[in-house]
Amino acid sequence: MTTRQVLGPIVPMLRAAELSSLEGRPAAIGAFNVNFYSQAEGILEGLRRAEAPGILQASRGANKFQGGPENIAEMVLAAVRKSGHSLPVCLHLDHGDEPAARECIDRGFGSVMLDVSKLEYDANIAAVRNVVQLAHPKGISVEAELGHLAGVEEDVSSATTTYADPYLVPNFFDKSGCDSLAIAYGTSHGPDKGAGLEKLAVHIVEKCYRGMAAFGQNESRFLVSHGSSTVPQELVKEINSFGGKMKDARGIPMDRIQAAIGAGIRKINIDTDLRLGITATFRRYLAEHPGVERGSAELAGIWKALDGSPAAVDPRDYLGHIGRALLRRDPRGTALEEPMRLVRERVAAHVERLCREFGSAGLAPRVEGHSFDTMASVYLR
Repeated sequence: MTTRQVLGPIVPMLRAAELSSLEGRPAAIGAFNVNFYSQAEGILEGLRRAEAPGILQASRGANKFQGGPENIAEMVLAAVRKSGHSLPVCLHLDHGDEPAARECIDRGFGSVMLDVSKLEYDANIAAVRNVVQLAHPKGISVEAELGHLAGVEEDVSSATTTYADPYLVPNFFDKSGCDSLAIAYGTSHGPDKGAGLEKLAVHIVEKCYRGMAAFGQNESRFLVSHGSSTVPQELVKEINSFGGKMKDARGIPMDRIQAAIGAGIRKINIDTDLRLGITATFRRYLAEHPGVERGSAELAGIWKALDGSPAAVDPRDYLGHIGRALLRRDPRGTALEEPMRLVRERVAAHVERLCREFGSAGLAPRVEGHSFDTMASVYLR
């Protein structure tokens, strides 16, 4: 039983969401970024509570942080195995280049995203097609991007948004062979989505989807929304109340995300929301347990990093001093046990809520092509 078999591909999940939408119950699958073991456990628990299929995605930065995509794959698989998770789950590369995509194809990922949207249209298609030709024979899905999203997330940065051209979408799918396409329609990366939410052009999603449907692509090709974190204000306030200094943090309102789902989006990317929840949890824990860091080098390093960088929200910025092997395993029995337990619960609660609001709750039994109960039982023996 291989890692890829257990974690599965992405297309059957997105098809289940499309079929639900065609029946009048709009749905999209949540894709949640992951960097360490307890975060993976929390995502899986949230999916279980919602009975939702789901995507755990690792960026190039996450793969580098954990020493390579093979370590991320084994970490996620360990969380699946330990939790007994038997619902459809995919491990996906988020915002990869061609070398990263090739590496992840060989390291157990079920899906890869090639972000070469800065290239000219034909060059973008050619680069994606090269990856498709490697991935599809192995049953691995490929996601691409059309247009440019504003905002900053890791090494993905753009000052402006260039909307996707709806008239090019069916052609892009046909020529590149990709399975899903992240279209730029006004969302943005990072914790500050900006005040110009009028730029969230749901009509672009509608036009893209109508074009796909006209060419009969909508049950095998799917639209994706990047930069879609909601940035809950209660998390921002909690972070700031325990020593953080976040300013101008705004997200995409849920009603706009749901409008985009209704218009044809079938995958929603969430990263910042989880970062905020994890950061709020560590800040609260350290504030409510004064002096706890004195007995642990790991906690002392977290306390020092957060105290020295009050605007930090990326967990890798304050977990970086901890040995990666420790972050890739169950922290029970270590000084990180209690704060990571709180992290798991915070992440699980948010993932469950988002799955319900995205319409993916209860969709797990409708995902075809996965016999996860059988595969999990075989692997766990």
